[in-house]
Amino acid sequence: MARRIALTGLKGGCGRTTIAVNLASALALRGQKTLLVDLDPQAAATLCLGVEPGPEDSTIYELLIGQEDNLARAVVPTPVKDLHLLPSARRLYGAELELADEPNRALKLSGMLDRMDEGYSLVIVDCPANFGLLTLNALCACPEALVPVLGSSLSMAAVEGLMEVVEAVNAELGVETRVAGMAPNMVDKRTGTQAAIMKKIEGKYGKSLVRSRIRLDAKLPEASAAGKPIQLFAPKSNAAYDFEVLADDMSVL
Repeated sequence: MARRIALTGLKGGCGRTTIAVNLASALALRGQKTLLVDLDPQAAATLCLGVEPGPEDSTIYELLIGQEDNLARAVVPTPVKDLHLLPSARRLYGAELELADEPNRALKLSGMLDRMDEGYSLVIVDCPANFGLLTLNALCACPEALVPVLGSSLSMAAVEGLMEVVEAVNAELGVETRVAGMAPNMVDKRTGTQAAIMKKIEGKYGKSLVRSRIRLDAKLPEASAAGKPIQLFAPKSNAAYDFEVLADDMSVL
């Protein structure tokens, strides 16, 4: 079975999608056949890889609500060899209401991935920023969660809230999801306030923090706008190096 990791957090603007796209790319470039699942109705990961599904194309939405039953028909290639994408679209916004009365609605994604037989060694799920049915599906489907953290007090509070959510989901639904690691993101050592808060985060969650510190890099939004991962857009950038280190870290989490 493929290793499954949810990129999740309870705060927007923490760079969750940036990490999902570029970590998946870094691992795929090492020869790990990887599926990136865009579970966010904003479809940011989909757009960051240059994919724009049309109204007739199958996406994660059609799979979740049962209009499509073949995952392989919805998966699309990306600019990176060995990285495939299960795209999202704005119509996914309606999925939570449409699935509200469905039995086992929290296990839709898990069942879909359990039936998958495409030879992937890794599945990375990019979650929405809020905690709702979509994020719940990701936590039930993925035994591991990777959480982006920023050097801000709001981010620290969001991390604490997520830890409580994961514990509650495990207790209520009988799954065994663990926070495998926390990834400091948008790190700017020139900012004194950020450095002070990062020290607090390191003091409280030091054992959970990955080794990589993903630095603030103007090349990242440029790469997203170009529909390419940082490894293809700016392979010699600080961000490309930082994601290589994060890829190394994943082997020991």
